[in-house]
Amino acid sequence: MVGIKDIAIECNVSATTVSRALNNSKEISKKTRELILKTCEEKGYIPNSAARSLILNKTNMIGLLIPDITNQYYAYVSKGVSSYLEKIGYGLVLCNSDRNKDNENRYIDFLAQKRVDGIILIPVKPKASDYKKIIANVPLVMADNYVKDLEVSYVGNDNYVGARKIVSHMLSQGYRKIGVILGDESSTASNERLKGYKDILTENNIEVNNDILLNSSANFEDGFRLAQILINKKVDAIFTINDSVAMGVMKYAHMNNILIPKDIGIAGYDDIEQASMLTVPLTTVHQKKFELGQTAAKILIEEINNHKTLKQTIILQPELVIRKSCNE
Repeated sequence: MVGIKDIAIECNVSATTVSRALNNSKEISKKTRELILKTCEEKGYIPNSAARSLILNKTNMIGLLIPDITNQYYAYVSKGVSSYLEKIGYGLVLCNSDRNKDNENRYIDFLAQKRVDGIILIPVKPKASDYKKIIANVPLVMADNYVKDLEVSYVGNDNYVGARKIVSHMLSQGYRKIGVILGDESSTASNERLKGYKDILTENNIEVNNDILLNSSANFEDGFRLAQILINKKVDAIFTINDSVAMGVMKYAHMNNILIPKDIGIAGYDDIEQASMLTVPLTTVHQKKFELGQTAAKILIEEINNHKTLKQTIILQPELVIRKSCNE
């Protein structure tokens, strides 16, 4: 079987030069690259990606760690990352933390052991100290959930603006006692949406009632469970951290003969595909999920190829999507 050393001898170059040619490196001339590729074809050489990685100290693989593989929002983010990497010849290692901090730490260690060239992370219960070690060794881009006091690039949607838009709409529809199902208390995305909610209420001379602000694990099950608590507190509408939680609330309402939006208004966040397909289509906030993934991947590749790249913060603007769940 023809190996990389055989190609190097045939072309009178080093094995490293052959690997660079196979990797489309700009460090060798076009003429040399063409000679090497032609020789590989003639000799029937099949590149060994593992060997090439050892020579160049590069895997051409990116790690993506998301909180919930079953949530369609993260599926679209993943698709955005994957589509960008595919165009430039990179592979993707997808990991699911399941919103569990121990899982997140375990996967970060796994990815950092030279298995990938860089990591895109949507963190769980983030603290800057959790990531100091990893960013010293592997390029890392944060997405969706911001981590304070950490020198990394970040891509997210404007959670504050999105919350202001949807709560303003709910008020315009006559709702005044709006319960909220938030995410984890440490989530910056959740806290920014809470701030938007509170500011809009204050600006409209409506007192903020902390008794109807609940935290959750941001899943369907918690939406169903917490709906009963808020409805028993006589809220006239519920604003949720994401569409999956909103659908849990809607299931509870349906099972208890509570009409939407006549008896209660419900609003979600993310604008996943199912939101428009429900019996009562869901009013929500459209986040640029696919674009977020593509942007994070682009920034990470730039940082891998140029270690001196300045850290970037890119905030995408969300859009209000008005459907039937919040207006009669």
